[in-house]
Parts: sequence; C-alpha cells; structure tokens
Amino acid sequence: MWLLRTNSSWAPILPRIILALTFINAGWPKLTDFQSKALSWQLNFGFEYWQTGVAVFVEFFGGLAILFGLLTRPAAFGVIVVMLVGIWVAHLDNGYYPTYDTYGYQLCLIGLSYVLCITGGGNFSLDKKFF
Repeated sequence: MWLLRTNSSWAPILPRIILALTFINAGWPKLTDFQSKALSWQLNFGFEYWQTGVAVFVEFFGGLAILFGLLTRPAAFGVIVVMLVGIWVAHLDNGYYPTYDTYGYQLCLIGLSYVLCITGGGNFSLDKKFF
C-alpha cells in the first residue's frame, strides 16, 4: 500500500528530525497537564475535550511516529490538519511573520510535513524496514 511505503532517499531525515523535536516538545506539556490545556482550549476556542485530545495525540505521538519513521505519511498528514486548524482558530489574526505565535511558523511546519507526506520516512525509517 502506497500510504505506508517510503522512497529510498536520505532527504526526509532532516524534516523528520525537525518536526519530531518540535512536536514532541510541544505535545509533552499538553499531555502531562491535559486537564488544564483542555479547559483552556474549551474556554478560549470552544474546543471539546475530545478535540483537544486528538490535537495533543497528533502532536506528541505523531511526533514520535515521525521521529522513528513509522507511519510517517499518516502522521505528517495529521500534523498538517492540526496546524491548519491552529492557523484558522488561533494564529490567523497574529500575522505572517514566522515567529511562534503567527501563522508563518505553522506554514513552515506544514511545508515540512508536506515533504514527508510526499516522500515518506526515507531510508532511515521503520517504514522502510517494515513496508
């Protein structure tokens, strides 16, 4: 199945490392203090608990999947969806300039994720080993 396969290139390793470091570090505090994050997102953005749970799951466990190159394409697609929702709900009014609280930063992460959606995990990935 093409969704699980990867190409035989070393190019995806850098986007994988960057995304993994970004999303594991972003997801861990939300995972360990989920109740307050879910309440905050409910009050500020109107998210239900399950919606916050999906976003936190994609950030942390998607980051781990991308790090190991396991199910890279689905994990990268999940990151794209979470970032698009983040742009729409929280960052669109903050402008483009690529700092953390603007949508330019999220667009950079979407660009890296897009590369992984197209290429897969590459040579140094569990996708290459298993699929």
